Amino acid sequence: MQWKDDYKIGISVIDAQHKHLFIATNELSEAVSKGLTPAIIDNLLTQLGFYAVRHFQMEEHYMTESSYPDLPEQRQEHQYFTKRFTEISEDFKQNGLSPSIVHAIQNELGLWLKNHVLALDQAFGAYYATAHTKKIE
Repeated sequence: MQWKDDYKIGISVIDAQHKHLFIATNELSEAVSKGLTPAIIDNLLTQLGFYAVRHFQMEEHYMTESSYPDLPEQRQEHQYFTKRFTEISEDFKQNGLSPSIVHAIQNELGLWLKNHVLALDQAFGAYYATAHTKKIE
């Protein structure tokens, strides 16, 4: 799945982080076709861990600042992502590289992009644009 400017929510730092997630997902797909190494998976899982911490804190900051009514749902989704990738990372550390780990990462990232970034975050972007415009007026 390729990043498109249509996916922007209107907060440049958040948009840059979302774009980076698309790039990471595509790099994983490319690595799968060329041959994976444990180092590639380890690096990706490390990136996703940093992403979860920094990105979710930043998103939730903007949501709190704008009194976003769906913040509880977003927090719940963020907690799920963090929990799921912690589980995958622990599985990788204990059992090493396996097709099931690669499949789990690909599946979770695909669902995250489709159901969260392109749905829930888009709804927040529309809300934020309206809330921000009202503050300026």
